[in-house]
Amino acid sequence: MNFVVKPERELLGHVVASAIRDEILTGGVQHGEQLRLAPLAEKLNLSITPVREALLLLAQDGWVVHAPNRGFRVAPIRRNDVQDTYFMWATAEGELAARAAARVTPDGIDVLREVDRALHQLEDHRSALALTLNAKLHSAVHAMADAPKLLWFADSARRLVPLQFDSAFHGVPGWEQVNRLGHTTIIDRIELGDAEGARSSMRDHILATCSLLLAWLDSLAFWQE
Repeated sequence: MNFVVKPERELLGHVVASAIRDEILTGGVQHGEQLRLAPLAEKLNLSITPVREALLLLAQDGWVVHAPNRGFRVAPIRRNDVQDTYFMWATAEGELAARAAARVTPDGIDVLREVDRALHQLEDHRSALALTLNAKLHSAVHAMADAPKLLWFADSARRLVPLQFDSAFHGVPGWEQVNRLGHTTIIDRIELGDAEGARSSMRDHILATCSLLLAWLDSLAFWQE
């Protein structure tokens, strides 16, 4: 069996998709606006092919709507849709935490405690390091859970959140406190092997970030419904 791998092309499509998504989030393009291939390709200094691939990726995640023979339009981002996305994400992350509690190891807890201490001690939670530590802690929970299909669902939901955690969520008012103090209870429950407690704590943690994001987007009059 032979597989044809085109890593550079695949990577380019994802990079272009990220750039277009950022334009949607920052208001560079408006909800309902048509995205034309040729002007986008010219703006990005690329051929039409990777731009089309990027738009198809965004269509899969619900950022744009693709109509055959009519091109692509920016999809509306509705408040209820964000809440539903967070509900699915929180549910998956809660189950991952429960699985981690069922498979807890001393080494795994050591990693979580070390990162949590770093978050407590970090002065600037609006920094790239704050995001890196956050990602490291959640990745450690995921590794302990050893549930790749659940993780796929969690990652799929995370990609639909209208602000990417790995690049921008530190700008949401109130996130600093959640990031500094919001993981300790989760780790306590995992260490005790308390699956239900870990599930509930992680779910509440994710939903807390939902409340922060919605409040911020409300203040920006972000919704066009």
